[in-house]
Amino acid sequence: MNDRFEPIGTVAILGLGLMGGSLGLAITEAALAVRVIGFDKDDQVRAKALALGAITHTADSLPQAVADADLIFIATPVRSIPAVFAEAAALMKPDSIVTDVGSTKAGLVEQVGELVPAGVHFIGGHPVAGSEKEGIDAATADLYSGCLWILTPTEATSPAAYGRLVRFLTALECRVLALDPRRHDEALALTSHLPQLVSSTLMGFASDVAKTGEGLPLLTAGGFKDMTRIAGSSPDLWVDIIRENRPALLGLVRRFQEAFGLAAVYVERGDWEGLRGWLGDARVARRSLAAKPGLAPAELVELLIPVIDRPGVLSEITTTVGEAGVNIEDLNIVHSAEGGRGVIHLSVNGRAGAGSARSALEKKGYRVEEEPKAR
Repeated sequence: MNDRFEPIGTVAILGLGLMGGSLGLAITEAALAVRVIGFDKDDQVRAKALALGAITHTADSLPQAVADADLIFIATPVRSIPAVFAEAAALMKPDSIVTDVGSTKAGLVEQVGELVPAGVHFIGGHPVAGSEKEGIDAATADLYSGCLWILTPTEATSPAAYGRLVRFLTALECRVLALDPRRHDEALALTSHLPQLVSSTLMGFASDVAKTGEGLPLLTAGGFKDMTRIAGSSPDLWVDIIRENRPALLGLVRRFQEAFGLAAVYVERGDWEGLRGWLGDARVARRSLAAKPGLAPAELVELLIPVIDRPGVLSEITTTVGEAGVNIEDLNIVHSAEGGRGVIHLSVNGRAGAGSARSALEKKGYRVEEEPKAR
């Protein structure tokens, strides 16, 4: 329990899939509310959420769920959020706060803004968290831990209500960022929605090549698996998101097509110096990303640890580093295409931590190299 946060009375969660279920688990585990009421149109999902401890009470209807709620989270697919809000609005009590977890904001904030009853506060929200998995069975209490939670207040937003919501999300161990709704959609089109299209395109293209007589085996090397992981996400979910963010996304898709075409030009012309520079610029940009919210990229040191693929190797490495008093900021495994071995990429904070981790691992017999800085 967070001793510095006074639990609020009642939280209502409308929609108990991956996002809503994980939110409920996080709230109940941290004891941030006295009651967590959940509603889902599927009776079995409601029952499972209750059994898992994601909620403390169930409701048989949307209005019943929100009638006594101080804070309401709408965790349904983004296109359904205005309709869900409209159905529940009549019984929302004065001074209650309503937010959502939708991945698009501009159109949603405008639509819901026209439905908000007097005295009720709606603040659009989007936790930058999730999984390619879906449903209450995939819910976890740590899905939102440390995540960036974007809020999209407007000129009509009550500062007091906004402050209450920020304090709740901070107690949930989220980092809160305020953005204009349209600015949010432009940013997410680049960092979330376009990557989904690229991942799905690559997976579909590779599958077609493997099936159409070229005789190429569909090898699942590390890079391919990393690039196509999110292609396993729900098509219904992503059609909704892309439909809602079509204006911002379409322009980026066109620009991306031009940018990818430049790679073809370098290869076609045999311009290897041009290609080297193009790849190098991307490498520098990638290494400038913080692996963890709040951590400056310059503080990270990446260690490379070749390993044999055997049970327990990852646990042994992470435990060894932890026992050395070093926190792992990021971790990635690149598998060998031949199988049986790979390289663990482990990022730690600062050179002192890197030295301690390296020394501890070498005592265990591991060979450790430091990833050279991009130039």
